[in-house]
Amino acid sequence: MKIQILAFLTTFLLCISCNNEDIPLIKKNSYDVYIGGVDNNKACYWKNGQQIFVQGGENLVGTQIIVDNNDVYLFGTNIKELNPKPAWYFWKNGVKHKVSEYLNTASDNDFSLYSTMTVHNGDIYFLGMATNPSSTSVMDRYHYCYWKNGVKTVLETLSAKMEIILNSGTHIFNNEVYSAVLKDTTLSPIPHWELGYYKNTAFNLLTNPNHHIPHDLIKDPSNPSQLYLITKTNTYPLQHISSIRNITSGNDIQIPANILQSKINQVCFEGSDKYYIGKDFYYKNNTLVPMNTTGGFNNIGQFTVKDNNVYSTRTNATATSVKFYINDVETQSLPDMTKSGFNSIFVVKK
Repeated sequence: MKIQILAFLTTFLLCISCNNEDIPLIKKNSYDVYIGGVDNNKACYWKNGQQIFVQGGENLVGTQIIVDNNDVYLFGTNIKELNPKPAWYFWKNGVKHKVSEYLNTASDNDFSLYSTMTVHNGDIYFLGMATNPSSTSVMDRYHYCYWKNGVKTVLETLSAKMEIILNSGTHIFNNEVYSAVLKDTTLSPIPHWELGYYKNTAFNLLTNPNHHIPHDLIKDPSNPSQLYLITKTNTYPLQHISSIRNITSGNDIQIPANILQSKINQVCFEGSDKYYIGKDFYYKNNTLVPMNTTGGFNNIGQFTVKDNNVYSTRTNATATSVKFYINDVETQSLPDMTKSGFNSIFVVKK
């Protein structure tokens, strides 16, 4: 009888051990977690906490990390305090490419990027403005365009860069290229704003542009045939999410009534769940989750969700240092944000 009791207690203690330790280990070992950023003024990324400095990353900052078909892409630019002239770079599996050379432009002065990079099934996309090499008048000096693997597709021919104000970047949906944009079709004397999106090269006008600016285009994981345009108010710098517009079917998503919409600045979809992210809190659907971490690291920066696990970067009130959390558990930190930072999160299920 004593032997049976001891066996039971041993099994029970093992179960407790599994409940307290194995679940976090399963979560950790089931995913590869990438963070793109900068440390001591050198572009780098972290894979599962291990830091990797990229080739030729001195005085550059990684702003976006992407993993596609087991290839790791880091997009970055120069640190403005050290070199105010903009220049863009990307690394594929650690090999450095200068974007102006990749896009076959004459120099960094001949184009501007309007968003970060997009990678889809090995294809690399950039969106921006380029000098028209075949311009014949002041009316066609610029091309608003995207590049796929270095090949340019012109969306608009413009007389001034100011005609394109804001955009959402490129997004690939059902093998077609989407980009939402707010543009001025008159410039002067009275601006005429148009909010819409390009589907490949065709522009689709949306209504009520005066109160909305494009923020992002996102797919709905619970309904992959639907594409949503996230818009923000035009009251810069106090912008917040103003609408979640379904540009596929027109069935917009309404933010739950108990959420103060003016405090929401990010939206994230995960399966059938919707996350509405504010400065120091988020809602999962209509349930509030406040940030209340040790040391006051409550201000949310980057935020993503994978299989109900929440990944976020957070700063304290002074924004002097930054920490990275998985499900409210601190896993990484950088003490000096004047030279270092976490700027992008990408999670891959193994």
